[in-house]
Amino acid sequence: MGFRALATQTLAFSPGLNILFGDNASGKTSLLEALDIASRGRSFRTQHLSEIARWDGNGEWALDVAHDHAVGDDLLKLRYRAGNLEVRRQSEIWNREQMARSLPALILGPDLHRLMDDGPRIRRAFMDWALFHVEHTFAEHWRRYQQALRQRNAAIRRYAPKAQVSAWNDSLLSAGAVITEHRQQLVEGLKWHFAASVSKTALLPGVDINYRQGWTKNLSFEAALERADAHPGTQSPTPVGPHRGDLELLAGSARVQSSLSRGQQKVFLIILALALANLVHERVGHWPLLAIDDWHAELSDKTAALILEKLRTYQGQRIVSCFDTPITPVTEARLFHVEQGRFTEC
Repeated sequence: MGFRALATQTLAFSPGLNILFGDNASGKTSLLEALDIASRGRSFRTQHLSEIARWDGNGEWALDVAHDHAVGDDLLKLRYRAGNLEVRRQSEIWNREQMARSLPALILGPDLHRLMDDGPRIRRAFMDWALFHVEHTFAEHWRRYQQALRQRNAAIRRYAPKAQVSAWNDSLLSAGAVITEHRQQLVEGLKWHFAASVSKTALLPGVDINYRQGWTKNLSFEAALERADAHPGTQSPTPVGPHRGDLELLAGSARVQSSLSRGQQKVFLIILALALANLVHERVGHWPLLAIDDWHAELSDKTAALILEKLRTYQGQRIVSCFDTPITPVTEARLFHVEQGRFTEC
């Protein structure tokens, strides 16, 4: 209700594959945005949730999300009013962490290529999304690391005595070691799932992924931190650590964005997302929701058929959008035509 141009309605999606099709600005991306907010309390389209409200409304919007046929107070109820988002389930106010654990969702929005084109921050978030779900202490270590990093950097910037700076080193090093170990283990498993899927297509020759830890490979984090402190630079008060880590996306020895076509890049990213979702299931036993906006764009019909087949084999819930129904019949999919914000099951 009041969410962008979406009509007030109740949608029942299949636990399998769901395909949304319709013209531009019909509401397909807005539906995926709603799922993104329900999963993590944030939107992939805007940092300002006030912008989501209908232009002709009262500045408020509401979403109710059902899990496994939940009804009544068991619905996840999101209410945006007076500049604040309130989320409740069974009358209890929920925070973003509770939302994310309740609805593990990997949403590939219209900014999908940012995973390649942007800096390491977005790729760290991609890894850490999975770690949040497979390592239940990861969020605690991540928060502890971020607090130590902020305090340490603040001390350096105000030219505090060395003892005040190094007072944060133990927390930084211990939490950083756990984060790095978890990321390395995650990428090791992700490489296996990714390679297994890529091996079945000739579209991506020589592709690979690697984790770069954020400091010189042959040094420990502690030794790298000591070296950085001994030769302070101007770029960052703490220039080494897992906050500088990255997931390298490679085609041979080159970055994928410089060596693959735009269509190949999209295939790479969708297969990578499927590999990560499969890894989460392998580790914790449940399938994340996978949603992809405009999945057919930039792909030939032959390549789109290949991707569709991979989507069909994923066993979790899938919600994908496109302009028209796939050329290849998908009898098991639930189809929704979208027009002027209203979804009609076909």
